[in-house]
Amino acid sequence: MIHLKELDYRTLADWLDKQGQPAFRQKQIYEWIYGKFATSYDEMKNLPKILREELSTEFLPFSLEVVSRQEDDDKTVKWLSQLRDGNTIETVLIRAPKRNTVCISTQVGCKVHCVFCATGKQGFKRNLTPAEIVDQVVLASKEIGELVTNVVVMGMGEPLHNFKNLVEALNQITSPDGLGLGARHVTISTSGIPKGIRLLADQGKPWNLAVSIHAANDELRAKIIPPPHRAKLDDIKEAINHYRERTGRMTTLEYVLVDNLNASNEHAQQLADLAHDCHAKVNLIPCNSDNPMFAPPPPDKCEKFLGSLEKRAVQATLRMRKGKGIQAACGQLKQQVAKKDE
Repeated sequence: MIHLKELDYRTLADWLDKQGQPAFRQKQIYEWIYGKFATSYDEMKNLPKILREELSTEFLPFSLEVVSRQEDDDKTVKWLSQLRDGNTIETVLIRAPKRNTVCISTQVGCKVHCVFCATGKQGFKRNLTPAEIVDQVVLASKEIGELVTNVVVMGMGEPLHNFKNLVEALNQITSPDGLGLGARHVTISTSGIPKGIRLLADQGKPWNLAVSIHAANDELRAKIIPPPHRAKLDDIKEAINHYRERTGRMTTLEYVLVDNLNASNEHAQQLADLAHDCHAKVNLIPCNSDNPMFAPPPPDKCEKFLGSLEKRAVQATLRMRKGKGIQAACGQLKQQVAKKDE
């Protein structure tokens, strides 16, 4: 069955015309699925019952079935959703006083296999469809009763390995005919796929780019990201600079801090040099792995690393750890067995 959000404007208009429905029904449907975050046809009360029944026989209004919802003490919410083929994904809503950010997945699993990431340990199952990506934003927006302020493509999967579906989904998320979120409120996080970064730049959209570096030299990075999906830092730097030139956007280098691995003063110096070469800012993330081999540095050591970057004139931040109590923090998302809450 086709997902309603994957019908282009003309196709839906033609289908409605064949059903003998007036043209304004299309606007009503779009208002329900994008403006009011409807997840079922029963919610679309201003549509005739017969039209709702006809729609339900041909098109899915929502692609996710929520299996469980967890909320942490810091108000972070994580959903486990089942897809029509039985696979599951996780989506996270991160609340702040003036921001509501949804962290969305683009794949079931991941091919990259960063050593401290829970997603990669489960292997790769498949790419998400555009509707499955967009509906995660709908899910979070429905939770708060309004469109989220920010979308970060930092959940399960490597977004640039699902390039076509990612771009289609982001166009729906940012289009005035879709959810209508400003393009500058979207951030795409990648492990560093040079070809994908260049293709993304060529879309001509001011989306934000974040690159998970985790190490500022190729030798150390090889211990964190195995082949064949690890690119050389020189190639990544060239792609990042191409992105900046094409979009005018400053890239963020994401750097997971792991004690006794990549958190020394020497590593800070290397990262500062890389940031300057890329005209990039840095986001430091204390490692969230449950594996004791990849423990985060103590808080004072994280602050010292941050200070080392700032002394070298690097724009840098240390990420607050939200959602850790429900395994919703960076690197903790994974596919689970679908078991509905009682």
